[in-house]
Amino acid sequence: MADRERDYYENFTKEIFETLKTMSNNDERRKFVIQTYENLYEKLKTSDMPAEPQAPSVDLGKLREELGQIRGIGGQRLDEIMAVIEKHLS
Repeated sequence: MADRERDYYENFTKEIFETLKTMSNNDERRKFVIQTYENLYEKLKTSDMPAEPQAPSVDLGKLREELGQIRGIGGQRLDEIMAVIEKHLS
């Protein structure tokens, strides 16, 4: 967790705890928790959080060429290796 996120999380939970301590009934607490997490959800939806990481692109031609230069890997073995790699990439 990044420092900024950790600071936000610690302050957020501390503030919530302090607010909940001051509330007198369970209905009031329930409404507060629901509203708080709905607000957090909306904030996270619109925040500048990075998108899911993208898988690196692989140039299969270049990969085949480099693997073919490895001593002991012939054409047939190279075809088998490339078939396995292509299977896992698709």
